[in-house]
Parts: sequence; C-alpha cells; structure tokens
Amino acid sequence: MPLWHCSIEDCHNPSVRVTGDCTICNRHLCYEHLKPTFHKCPTLDDEEDYYPAYANAEQKEIETLGQKINNAALEAHAMALRPGILCHASPLRFDKHTKHEVMGGMNIHVNVEFQDGVTWLARIRRSNATSPPPVVRDYIILSEIATLQFLENVNVPTPRLLGYALKTDEGNNVGVGYMLIEKHPGKPLDWARATEDQKHRIIDQLADHAIELSKHPLDKIGSFNRPGDEHIGPIAREEFSDVTDGAIHALGPFTSMQEYYIGHLHDILDRILTRQLYTHHPLDAYLIHRFLLDLTERFWPVEEENEKIYLNHADDKGDHVLVDDDYTITGIIDWEWAFSAPCALSFNSPLVLLDLGGFYAGDPAISSAESYLADALERKGGIELAESVKGGRKRRFFEFCCGYDMYTDWEGFKGLFEGLRRCVDVYGELEWEDWREIALERYEEDEGVLQLVVDGQEDVVVR
Repeated sequence: MPLWHCSIEDCHNPSVRVTGDCTICNRHLCYEHLKPTFHKCPTLDDEEDYYPAYANAEQKEIETLGQKINNAALEAHAMALRPGILCHASPLRFDKHTKHEVMGGMNIHVNVEFQDGVTWLARIRRSNATSPPPVVRDYIILSEIATLQFLENVNVPTPRLLGYALKTDEGNNVGVGYMLIEKHPGKPLDWARATEDQKHRIIDQLADHAIELSKHPLDKIGSFNRPGDEHIGPIAREEFSDVTDGAIHALGPFTSMQEYYIGHLHDILDRILTRQLYTHHPLDAYLIHRFLLDLTERFWPVEEENEKIYLNHADDKGDHVLVDDDYTITGIIDWEWAFSAPCALSFNSPLVLLDLGGFYAGDPAISSAESYLADALERKGGIELAESVKGGRKRRFFEFCCGYDMYTDWEGFKGLFEGLRRCVDVYGELEWEDWREIALERYEEDEGVLQLVVDGQEDVVVR
C-alpha cells in the first residue's frame, strides 16, 4: 500500500517515498516519472540551480501557509484559554534572514504574545511535497499531543500543551491544524561549539532526565495516540504508515523489538518490490534488508522480550535541546516521533553524543561523550541504563542500516554495514563486493530476489 500515488495525471503508480517527493515542483512522483527524461527539476548535483529553486519553493510554501492562517481566530482561542488578557499572533511572513527562528524541518512556529509578557507558540505543520497525507499528519499530531500530556507528569522540562485543534475539527476557524504550547527560553544546543566542561554539564542533565523517564514504564511498544489517556497505539511516523481509501494503516503496537523490526523490515522489502523504495538500486537494497531480517533475532533475542518499556524521543540529534547561557537545559522539544521502546533502545546514548566519524567508519567503540554518559548514569544509580549505553553501538548500527538512504550516502552506509557485520561476527571481514556475491547465492531462491531479476532490476548496482 502506498503513502501517495503519483501526481501525474492518469498515472496510478505509487509514488517513490522520500526521493519521489520533490519540493521544487511540489509533486509526488513514481519510479517512471522520477526519471530525468521526465522530471527536470534541478538536483543537489547542480547546486547553482538547485538552491535558488529550493529557496523559491520554500518562500512560496510559507506565503501560502501564511495566507491560510486566520490570526484573529488563533488569538481568540488563545484568549479563551487566558480570559481577560489580550494577545497578538505574529503574521507568518517569509524572511530569509529570520526564517530559521520560526521554521524547522516539519513545523512552523508563530509567536502568540500576551499583554502581560507571556508568550506561547502556535505549532503548525509545514505543507509541501515531503509532508505526509492529512490522515497521517493528523495521527502524528495527536500522538505528539498525547505525548506532551504524558510528559506533564514527568520531571523533565518539556513544553506544556495549552490547546489544540486539527484542521478538520468542528469550530476550528484558524484554517490549519495547530497546537498552542509554552515557549521555552533558551536556544538550540550547539554541541560542536560547546567546551568539554559545558558538554559534561549537558550530559549530567541528560542522565538525570533518563533516570526520571525510567520511573514511568509503559506497557507496549508504540506511540501514544489518544489525547487524554496513555493508550499506546501504532507507531506515529511516516515510514511506518500506508494510506488506503483515505484511512491510515500503521504498524504496531508491538510486544517486542523483535516483532517491531520484523514488521518494519517486511514493509521495506515489500516497498522495494512495489517500487516505493530504493528504485535506483533495488536488488542491492533488497539483499541488504533481507540479510537484516535474518539478523533480527541476534540483535533482539527472545530472552530480552520481557524488558520494561519507556518513552523514547527518537530524534535526539541535539537541536531538540534548548539551553541558556550557562548550559542549563531549559527545554526538551520536538516530540512528534516519540514512541515507547525497551530500555536498550530508549536509553541508548542520544545521537548528539556519537562520534560520527568513527560511527560511519564502522568503529564498534562508543565515543568519549557516550562513556561519560554511562559513567554519569552509574553514579546516579541508573545501572541498567548505563549498560544500554555501553552495549548500544551494535544496535545503533542495526537501527541505522534499516531504511538508510544509500543513494545519497553509499560510503557512509558501507561503513555502518561493515560495523554491523563485525559486531555479530557474520561476514564481518568481507568487502562489499564479496558480501554481495555471497548474499546473491544465499538468497537466490528468495521470491523477492527472483522477482527483481525477472523484472530486470538486478542490473542497477550501487558502487
């Protein structure tokens, strides 16, 4: 099942996920119409043309969204939540110099300023070719709302949810779906510019947050999906979702990470065969993910299936942390992809702490920052959490290899894939070409491999 169908008239093919979403022409394209003989938009290989075209598309997106927002209705909702205090919602306008203050990869933020000095944010989903269908968008919004409600009872600095409305809600005159949340002070963490002492200060606080979250176990793997209670439902993320006849079909919830990855990998394999993923190198991608499917039990063995489950941020690259000038964390933001998972995943080290050079080279050793986090957790009594960090590298390799963008970063993928194989001592000594030859032999009777060979897709090989 697809997420989108091709935007070209009378074409009923599923669009290619991610690489088929063109923000410049704002279309979803199938494998046929994505070919350069049809799709003429500039690519990153042509930077001189690409960046101006991308900037123009971005400006058009923001201006179009700004025209949809009824600021008076937004102000009326905010003032109803704080009776008697006037407020002003800043008009959304495109300004290339300040756009990064209001716009992220998935959301736009509009300041709602009250007369008494209090400022809220209206958090509004962006709308372009990379955005999910409305039914998926709304499911993710509801999940983030329910997650923020859960976090109100957890001693971690997160934005307080004050109000919300989906675009289609009766009585929503704002014109778009939105959340009203507290605006936290501080600025996004710039990890690269922080001193060693400042990094240690941040890590100590992250350790405190992890220990606090570990006091709030959950009952299954999935995403909060019902505002007002702590019900865990299917995963709220685009790559776990399909849409049929306007209805969302998402994977989950799960009782184990083994079940989670088996379901996820089967979905990836099916999407390769239906030309929704890896259309530039389908056979190689299929072999890789078929191999990962075989390795799932090694990374998530049955004896670990009864682990306790906890909330996992899932996008902890560093810009989700707000800090003040003293490197005190003032807020943890951007919870739209949060889901619950076992300790070994939820309390693995945040992505911001990885030594990316070593990680992408396949180095199995954790970084000095990760080691400091493990030590901090142990000092604070989080022994099991510290073990998740110390032994987390092999699972991080596995996580990254599943669904990785091999087209734009083949060399990075090869390092990760080699590191993964070395961690479990399965063909770890082989170069890519040698592993591929063995994999072709190993899976020569696999129905998916046979289909790709019959379709003539085996000739497109990543090098």
